[in-house]
Amino acid sequence: MPTVMVRTSRLLLLLLLLLLPVLSAEAACNLQISMSCGAFGGGKTTACTTTTINAGNASCSGEYIAGAFGGAAATELQIKNFRTDLGLDLCFGSGDFPVEGGGAGVFGFCSGEATLPPGGSFRANFDVTLGASTPAILPLIGVTGVYDLQTGDELAFVYTFNDTVVPTCTPSLAAPPVAPSGSDYTVTWTAVSEANATYEVQESTNADFTNPTTSTTSSLSKTFRHDQGTTATYYYRVRATSCGGSSLTTFSQSASTIVQAPLPPQSSKGADAIVPFGSTTPVRIPIHIDAAQDVAFTAATDKPYLTVTPSSGTIPAGGATVTVTANPSALPPGANTGTLNVTAAGGASLAKTPVSVSLVTPVTPGGKSLPPGNALIIPVVTHVNGAAGPFQSDVRLTNASAADIKYDLTFTPSGSDGTKVGRKTQLTVAPGQSIALNDIVKDFFGFGATGDPNDSGFGSLEIRPANNSSPLTYASSRTYANTLSGTFGQFIAAVPFNRFATNASSLVPLPGLPTSGPPILSLQQIAQSPKFRTNLGLVEGSGTPASGTIRVYDDLGNLLKSVGYSLQPGEHRQINQFLAVNGVPLLEDGRIEITIDSPTGAITAYASVLDQITTDPLAVMPVQASSVSSSRYVLPGMADLNNGAANFHSDIRIFNGGTTSATVNLTYYPQGQPQAARTATPITIPAGQIKAVDNVLPTLFNASATGGSIVLTTSGNTSLVATGRTYSIGANNGTFGQFIPAVTPAEGIALGDRSLQILQLEQSRSFRSNVGLAELSGNPARVRLILTLPDSKVSPVLETDLAPNAFVQFNSLIASMLGPGTDTYNARVSVEVIGGTGRVTAYGSVIDGETQDPTYVPAQ
Repeated sequence: MPTVMVRTSRLLLLLLLLLLPVLSAEAACNLQISMSCGAFGGGKTTACTTTTINAGNASCSGEYIAGAFGGAAATELQIKNFRTDLGLDLCFGSGDFPVEGGGAGVFGFCSGEATLPPGGSFRANFDVTLGASTPAILPLIGVTGVYDLQTGDELAFVYTFNDTVVPTCTPSLAAPPVAPSGSDYTVTWTAVSEANATYEVQESTNADFTNPTTSTTSSLSKTFRHDQGTTATYYYRVRATSCGGSSLTTFSQSASTIVQAPLPPQSSKGADAIVPFGSTTPVRIPIHIDAAQDVAFTAATDKPYLTVTPSSGTIPAGGATVTVTANPSALPPGANTGTLNVTAAGGASLAKTPVSVSLVTPVTPGGKSLPPGNALIIPVVTHVNGAAGPFQSDVRLTNASAADIKYDLTFTPSGSDGTKVGRKTQLTVAPGQSIALNDIVKDFFGFGATGDPNDSGFGSLEIRPANNSSPLTYASSRTYANTLSGTFGQFIAAVPFNRFATNASSLVPLPGLPTSGPPILSLQQIAQSPKFRTNLGLVEGSGTPASGTIRVYDDLGNLLKSVGYSLQPGEHRQINQFLAVNGVPLLEDGRIEITIDSPTGAITAYASVLDQITTDPLAVMPVQASSVSSSRYVLPGMADLNNGAANFHSDIRIFNGGTTSATVNLTYYPQGQPQAARTATPITIPAGQIKAVDNVLPTLFNASATGGSIVLTTSGNTSLVATGRTYSIGANNGTFGQFIPAVTPAEGIALGDRSLQILQLEQSRSFRSNVGLAELSGNPARVRLILTLPDSKVSPVLETDLAPNAFVQFNSLIASMLGPGTDTYNARVSVEVIGGTGRVTAYGSVIDGETQDPTYVPAQ
């Protein structure tokens, strides 16, 4: 076959590949791609560039196909002059080779044989011209595919989205969500399509803009400042004074800034001040220090951007206030946290107070579009003001790639159409940096910042790498009640969008796509009883409607209830006490199964199981049992301990998601003593049933005062979903615990694999962090742990050997690596295998110093 015909066939194949399957196999070549586009000029044309990088350790050779695809009709845009600097010699676009019916939209591609060395890159450039009916958001997709020259097998296929904003006569406005009294803050907006436009800016204390203050400017920003003693909300909107030959222009959607009154004296347990990113105005944070009698003191901070006054003196009986001043100049976005140390003259500690200054980025109102596959979605984040203390969500975001990544963060309030309603902010994270987004719903999106008990926010959070295909983005979240006696919370996983359940072979809205059969999400260890209640949450991620069925089963597989659901595009919905309100008032232990039956939509789910006495929540994340196939499963962090200050116990559940019975062998490996393993009597679990074992170590293994891992094996591959709950029992018989999913060897890492990342670790007055390792395959491994600190270029390293099947937990790992007394916030641990043939998993357990409530943080 002639070369041109071969390449043309592959280009046609690429058009089919642009259906972008939700799940893809591991590529032989490790490529990454990003895209950038300039602003549209007066001729409604802009230049775009995609950059493809070989991020692997070997050269990538084959037939390269580079292209750009517009998810719109030819009347909306055109892609022209597509070319690359890689020497790809066959180039054409949709204007040269239109697809019948225009179903594939517009495109441009080049093809040719090439080699990209490790670290090498190439660029593809093209022009985009707007049509007569161009949408306000222009969807563009950049792609690179590499195929074996002999077999035609795919070696790599990467893509990136670019939702380019098209200038119209209506600007888009952004305002900081929160600003302190007495500080400058800036409201910005996008340019309209008319050159040299003048803008009318309105500010009002009312959302309906009655009696606004109006000003005009030819710039794209305006600075405001308010000095006040009470918290107030200011609303902003902007419009061009004329555009497109008309003076009847439309105002932007409004945005608001909550200007907070000067902080009152804060508790010595911790304080947080919020300032707009880029601010250089110092902010004052008063901290009250308790004292039973007059005592001489000295005070100091451990960060250069924090100072304290007075730094010495006498605290009278009843206590006194010192003032910490935070200088936000040159700080990165997110929470920057240091410690105020107040010491008595004799050396006794009077206070070790975490003090944060959170730099928050401007927020734009509006919805979101279809996310790329490497977007992460945290199913639920919240801020609720309460008398006993707020209920809030802290998020950690890590860029583990070698380049800056700009992220779009979109909060969608519960019950909303996410394509129409939401708040979006954008921030840039440097290579290797982890940022702390404390109380993200309040600090970054403004919900709850007024302090009003009725001011709250509840919904989902999308984290989208803007125009970058790197998979090296990691995120985690902890949602918890922040009470006077400490915190009670749960870890919420960030779910990659390409792991959402969907019927569509593609989430790109092209017609005539085949479906892959109904996926099923399974959540177990749920209950409705005098001990526990279960809230159920659903999230649609693709921006298209979804519907399906929720089924409730007991452990024997008996169907107890079937309920239909329907979600708007991008909607988050939580049904509190789901079992009780749907006619299942008593279920000691059971399972929820969720199907998506509609041809559109992509969903994930979660269950929050709350102890009825302590209200401590346990987050259960879903599994698609049909995608699980292994003969070996490992449950780390199982315990039966009672050391007086805390006690820990573990319950497990094993669901057989296959179609035939499974006989499961269970072996317990004590921490540090794999040679002292104990076996239990094999368990046979019929298809569709759950085996529940409470207090598993004494019950199955006659093991007490011990902790370690449990290995489950079967004679052949099975579809088991094994989960555990490790918890403490309080004085009132209430429990505080963490949910632990089993890990298969395929989910672990081996020599040469990408490192695992454990986020959200802390060692301070408030929290300590344990880190656990487990060998998964029955082979030895040497493991390296690297501790990354948020504001240090030094990364301590720990290496250890794991025997086959070994489990080890490093208690208070940060303190053991840095030494006692060092306060560390927003730490991250990387885990890599540097020797041996074993496979390894890891986790963190972050334990509240007062409540002893543990939060299980799985490695990613």
